[in-house]
Amino acid sequence: MGFREGDGVKRLWTVSGLAVVAAGALVACGSDAQPASDSSTPPGITAVTPSPAGTSTITITSVPLTPTTPATEADPAAYAVAGSPGAFRWSYAHDPLRECSLSPAMNGLTARITCSAPFPPDAPTISVDVFNGQPNAIVLTNEGTEPTIVEGGPAAAPDLPAGSRLTFGDLACTARPNNSITCTSPDAWFTVQNGVLATS
Repeated sequence: MGFREGDGVKRLWTVSGLAVVAAGALVACGSDAQPASDSSTPPGITAVTPSPAGTSTITITSVPLTPTTPATEADPAAYAVAGSPGAFRWSYAHDPLRECSLSPAMNGLTARITCSAPFPPDAPTISVDVFNGQPNAIVLTNEGTEPTIVEGGPAAAPDLPAGSRLTFGDLACTARPNNSITCTSPDAWFTVQNGVLATS
């Protein structure tokens, strides 16, 4: 459900005869025309040469706006919670403040990453321990994701800069530009981008 950050969006149109393409569209004149190589063509648009059978196929692939360069590994020690071995906290957004935490495996629970995240106003009410209300955070484990309710800490956690990644065994989070974050496990993921939460 939702979308995975960095995924392209692919659309396929099949047309006979003329396919019009220019500055936001691609132009191919006739079914055997070759796509022109024009420096003014927007990046991320690819034209596939029409087939000789008389049917033209044009594939357009969008290019993610987020950087594709590898993330820089951050030192988890900089985000360690004093007095709580194996626990870590970091911030990925401000105004509103949004934080994440890594809780180690204990008391029969597996290791988990919890990040405060925006939920739609009509999100179903949930019950978590003594809390009862709409979720305001997402939990990621090796098995999947689930909504939860969290309270903020007494002080803001250190910032995880955009382009930095924290890795804790099979769990990892990468901070993205514009107050965004993506967290992954072997079988699940979630991302907060442009104020929207999406999960696997």
